[in-house]
Amino acid sequence: MIDRRTLCGAAMGIAAMSALSACGGQEGGSQGGAETVPASWLKCRVGKLSEIDPLLVQDRAGLQVLSAVFTPLMRFDANGELVPGAALSCAVSDDVCTFTFKLPEHAVFHNGERVTASSFKIAWERLVRAIPSGESASDAEPVFGRWGSLLHLVDGYAALRAGRASEMVGLRCPDDATFVVTLTQSCPYFDHVTAHPALGPVPAAALADPEAFALKPVGNGPFALKYPWERGRGVMLVPFADCVIGAPLAAGVLLDPMADTVAAYKQFRAGNIDITDVPVDQLSDAEDIASLAPDGRSMTVDARLAHGVEGGLLYLSLNCVSGVFSRLEMRRAACLSIDREALCRKVLKFSGEPALGPISPRVAEMQPWDACTYDPEGSLQLVEAAKLAALQNDPVEGEGSVEEGTEADAPLPDYSLDLDIDLIYRKGGTGARVVAHVVRDLEAAGFSVKTEALDTDDFVKRYRTAEFDCALRALEPPVPVLEAIADELLAHDRSSTGISAHRDEQLDRVLAEARQATDAAARRVLIQDALSIAGEGLPFIPLAHPAYTKIASDRVAASAVDASGKIDLFASDLV
Repeated sequence: MIDRRTLCGAAMGIAAMSALSACGGQEGGSQGGAETVPASWLKCRVGKLSEIDPLLVQDRAGLQVLSAVFTPLMRFDANGELVPGAALSCAVSDDVCTFTFKLPEHAVFHNGERVTASSFKIAWERLVRAIPSGESASDAEPVFGRWGSLLHLVDGYAALRAGRASEMVGLRCPDDATFVVTLTQSCPYFDHVTAHPALGPVPAAALADPEAFALKPVGNGPFALKYPWERGRGVMLVPFADCVIGAPLAAGVLLDPMADTVAAYKQFRAGNIDITDVPVDQLSDAEDIASLAPDGRSMTVDARLAHGVEGGLLYLSLNCVSGVFSRLEMRRAACLSIDREALCRKVLKFSGEPALGPISPRVAEMQPWDACTYDPEGSLQLVEAAKLAALQNDPVEGEGSVEEGTEADAPLPDYSLDLDIDLIYRKGGTGARVVAHVVRDLEAAGFSVKTEALDTDDFVKRYRTAEFDCALRALEPPVPVLEAIADELLAHDRSSTGISAHRDEQLDRVLAEARQATDAAARRVLIQDALSIAGEGLPFIPLAHPAYTKIASDRVAASAVDASGKIDLFASDLV
């Protein structure tokens, strides 16, 4: 549990950590305070809203809206457990490639239209297709929504995305109450993927009038939009009594898009906001007026301050094929050299928790990587030993050796040790400060580091072509589940997300076996084995897990924060 010392300073850098990930916040939104709504409504600050349509949503604020307006096939309850959502049940085939969801016959959208299996097929295919651009040029670069990639394992995904097909063959609707999903490979956690709020169903109106739908999405969730959304304004939500998971507790919700955390906290103190993030300069004040939630996430009248770790990861991805990090002992030396406690305390201001491995404790308790222990002396010893071996022409692991039969007077290979590192990172956010801290630690171990701040397009290009030694990356998992995160970070075929220029056949084999395992306990053991293999090979260096600090007013009877840092609006209520 996070103590008072850890909490103090926790909110500084929350937005900065988000900026390192794909769901980073932006400037803008309502600055003048909460909009006027009935006193019986819950008022939450969510940060700037740029879109509220599942096809267009990119940020966490938008996901907060989606989680209220749409109910996907499965969902996570207040305790983080997977439970039925719009589906009554889910049956899985023996090969873990086919998932059959049964739907209730009485389920309806906010407009009264029935929710059927076709409603999910339409919604999912809408996410995968290129977004219409309105451009006439046939060679215009296609633009895709962010969340269609969640369905990359569905049979027919690639063909639909490339425009070679009009639908995904892996989505079938034998009848209105049966939705069958067939994957191209085993994925035992796919039912968890279906809990993402962007994968909820959409009615025919989403296709008939996409512009109107983008401003007032019609869903099947516990809340419906009261009015069409006006950009820059808040989203007003009213309860939907006919939601399949039940009616929400709150009489209404205002999601206020205030971008400035300090201004939002002032509105909170003025009684105009019920739930908001806490800025660093107000943490002492927050501690004076509210007690810390024992579990870090569940806010009640007696414990209104929530601070906890999320499911993501800030890390250094390493080029393990060429350059200094092609040598295992250099990867280990770099990992041992990082002072993660100081990084979280001095740079992230406790908006991050030290990562002792790639899996956040919010997701699962897994064995830590011993190389994530801060050991500057051990790091320096590894570097010095490698230098000595190079001087003696005595290659260490990864360097090869002189072939037998070489003539005695033939020139010896050059075993000089290159400790030059190119570290790339995205411009903006707190990346420069994180990199500055990492560089100090690496250079103390004997490395020489050159840093480059790149625009997103240049960063992605350099990363995909492995033109770097290490890269600062942030993973904000769309599904905070152990299996999904392990796949994102460790699987070679997902290298655009996690590993770059690295291949370990044993690791691939164990991950493949884990995907075939239908028993959750056996699958967990296999994933731990895969993590242990990665911990020995160190294809990347874990740095920190992002964290949140939120406070509720004394009007709030109950609320909670999920593993992605969103408020559970369905379970929120006022006194």
